[in-house]
Amino acid sequence: MFKRFLGRNPVVRRAVLAVAVYFCFRAAVLESAASRQYREATKWPMTQATVFSGNVYSTSYSWNGKHKRYCPQLTYKYTINGRDYAGSNRVFDFTCWPDAYDFVAQHQSGSTVTIAYNPSDASVSFIPASVRDPGWPWGDVIGGIILAALLAADLFGSWARQSDVQTA
Repeated sequence: MFKRFLGRNPVVRRAVLAVAVYFCFRAAVLESAASRQYREATKWPMTQATVFSGNVYSTSYSWNGKHKRYCPQLTYKYTINGRDYAGSNRVFDFTCWPDAYDFVAQHQSGSTVTIAYNPSDASVSFIPASVRDPGWPWGDVIGGIILAALLAADLFGSWARQSDVQTA
């Protein structure tokens, strides 16, 4: 039924394809920015922090909300240039630790953990061991190219059929 609907409604079909192409390339841009942000943040200075608490939270990392990831959340205290800071690790848009529960279990209250902090704003910090580089978004780019090719073929096929009808 849905296939017949899209077959009879080329505008809807093309709109669906165009939206899918947009989201594929938009996701690729966001994932590329997260990878760049990760590489920059790994150059931040590091220090030791004392863990106060830890828990695991889930978050959706896909625009459609179907994928969930579990991220460790540690609250800690650290000192930079004689000034005390309290913080919790930020994961930004990075990929979280594969086993967040194990990570939290390894960092009980009172233990120390290595953190990286932003040299421009020491109140911004994260635990490098709790995240990993999301890498290049190959899946989104390839998906976007395939869907864009389908959209172009659909548009070209429609244009070619209209040309044939007009010449006949």
